[in-house]
Amino acid sequence: MDLRVTDLVPVDEPGIHGDLRIWSDLELPGLGRRADVYVWLPPGYAASQERYPVLYLNDGHNLFLPDRSFAGAVWEVDLAMSHLAEDGIEAIVVGIPCHPEQRGEEYTPYPHPEHGGGRADDYVTFLVDQLKPAVDAALRTRPGREHTVLAGSSLGGVISAYLWQQRPDVVGGVGLFSPAFWWPGERSLTDLEQALADGLDGRVYLDVGGHEQPDAPDVEAAYVADAQRVLAALRRARVPVGYLYDSAAHHHESAWARRFPAAAAWLLQGYAVTAPS
Repeated sequence: MDLRVTDLVPVDEPGIHGDLRIWSDLELPGLGRRADVYVWLPPGYAASQERYPVLYLNDGHNLFLPDRSFAGAVWEVDLAMSHLAEDGIEAIVVGIPCHPEQRGEEYTPYPHPEHGGGRADDYVTFLVDQLKPAVDAALRTRPGREHTVLAGSSLGGVISAYLWQQRPDVVGGVGLFSPAFWWPGERSLTDLEQALADGLDGRVYLDVGGHEQPDAPDVEAAYVADAQRVLAALRRARVPVGYLYDSAAHHHESAWARRFPAAAAWLLQGYAVTAPS
């Protein structure tokens, strides 16, 4: 995969904060599809030779532009990262849109008996062996695992956890927003618990809402129970974790937008801050 900074097209739309650009209509090797890949550059990028950590975000079409978002609402990542930059927390953000019709296929390691799925390994290979090396070659990144974070919501959280589990040599931090572990099921949870018991390390942000799926009480309860189960496994493994339970939150971009700024700050800096004097 060959990416060039000169091919990044600036997004000139009202309401955008900072420097948002797009690699347009890229072929995504191994996934059998094309997509626009979004890149948000920190304020000092153009005028410096500084290198930056990279925050890779799944469901990239839901991050910046409401007219491209599945739900018509976005995470407002550009606004959040602009504010974080004012506090000295700077990172490049790369947003990868999901498959428009087969999101569950790419984001799950094991199929659901009704909904299907199970092609997560293809997505892992694409991100780790194709996209990340190309981004590191094109942009001034800090390529080490400690500077590489992957995050997403719902099934985007599931694939983030799975990729970290499979390639901890590449990804050092993950953000799991309302992860939908109920879809790939028990095996995805036991595999993660075993990996943590075997020494999987890094840092994790984890959250869940109290109203994730009101029309399906069993699934809604599973969101909370599974998040708490993952939290317990992280604690046992002594992996640094920031956890939030928002009892009023629904399964929606607006909820993740509210929680994203603090989560990004923690993943990019907060886990490593020194104790107050």
